[in-house]
Amino acid sequence: MTKQPFEQALVRKSGRALKVARLALNAGDFDSAVSRSYCAMFDIARAALLRAGVTEDNLPRTHNGVIEAFRKHTVQTGQIDRQLATHLTRIESLRIKADYTGTEIELAEAAEVVEKAELFVETVERAFALAKSSSATEYESPAPKDDDQVSEPDLAKLDPISLEEIRRQARENWLRLRQQNASGARLGDQSQDAGRGTKADMSHSIDDDVGE
Repeated sequence: MTKQPFEQALVRKSGRALKVARLALNAGDFDSAVSRSYCAMFDIARAALLRAGVTEDNLPRTHNGVIEAFRKHTVQTGQIDRQLATHLTRIESLRIKADYTGTEIELAEAAEVVEKAELFVETVERAFALAKSSSATEYESPAPKDDDQVSEPDLAKLDPISLEEIRRQARENWLRLRQQNASGARLGDQSQDAGRGTKADMSHSIDDDVGE
């Protein structure tokens, strides 16, 4: 089966994203490592769907749609192991965590994600004969239409940090700073102006800052 230009482009994009993921991991940017790992897996999954017979016009337009279609056309046909396919779902969840929340990805988790992404991409490429071709002509995507875009997750469904939690964390940080200031004052005499500045800071409510 002859590769189509869009399929080739997806394979190349997947390879580039995987390289960037490894570079980001080595550079200590764990959020980006997870995000690019997922992109590599997502693009190779779409390339596999094209190779499995899904036409470009019928590729799913949502991340969940691609994941479900990938499971149908690869796991149910016995070409991809079910456990390997579940990595796509799990890493998609971590990608949302990395891209859309204030929670930072830890080193161990990011390293595991990159390794699983590399295994996933390599396995899918082999199963669907999607090896990258350096001689392939570059694919120029036509001007995108509104319905051509793969939709991002609904951020309204993510659990936001409550205002009360923000206030609590800010209050703890302020109290910690206040204790540090008090300890510093006991180490030596403070000037009168510095003392007035400290008193003014301590009388300021942290809730005033958070509420602004």
